[in-house]
Amino acid sequence: MEEKRWYNSFYVAIALAGMLLIAAETIFITAAYADEPREVVCYLKVDNDYVSMSNVDVFDASKAALTCNALYMDCKGQCIGCYIDENDTEYCYDNAGRKFQR
Repeated sequence: MEEKRWYNSFYVAIALAGMLLIAAETIFITAAYADEPREVVCYLKVDNDYVSMSNVDVFDASKAALTCNALYMDCKGQCIGCYIDENDTEYCYDNAGRKFQR
């Protein structure tokens, strides 16, 4: 009988630890995405020129191209994501997260 109680308390402790872990992850994820999203334009390279596909919101500008390529099948991994900063300069990111000026 005592052995059964020990297992019950063990399972309760595991369940509580799991709930605490989920709560901690939720807080961490919320803090990570507390920044405002940034609007980027997805461009597809066609014959040495870039054609605008659409706009998307991203929280991490370095992931702009990855987001564009994931959302639009026509990109086939060739899209870049660009945004205009506060100085009206357009910066873009490629799939590797490299930033360049367009």
